[in-house]
Amino acid sequence: MVHSLERRTQLLKLMSINHFDMQANSRMERLTEFKAAFGNSMKAVDCLLQKFCPEMRLENRRNFIYAFFPFIYGIYPYCVVTEQQRQAMDAANVRYVYHSIYELAYPCAKKLLEAER
Repeated sequence: MVHSLERRTQLLKLMSINHFDMQANSRMERLTEFKAAFGNSMKAVDCLLQKFCPEMRLENRRNFIYAFFPFIYGIYPYCVVTEQQRQAMDAANVRYVYHSIYELAYPCAKKLLEAER
């Protein structure tokens, strides 16, 4: 599940921008398509949890989904930094540790799964 996020950087980028405004200014048919895809992704994660964590109750699966999804849709800015942002951090003496999407998402998913068992 976490490896699949690495292949979807464009989705993570779009979801990390002001997604409330993006949706408010979208045509209804596009917003409906997006909501259907988003709902399907939540169902797919629930199916994965049912298959690989069969002991998890519905409430625990929902807790995982509603903690993990908000996390992953804000992960992009922590994994992709422009050259200008790097220069600004260097100038400000900010020691930023660069991470891949996997490196940030995996510990979160693992910790959430441990809490929900």
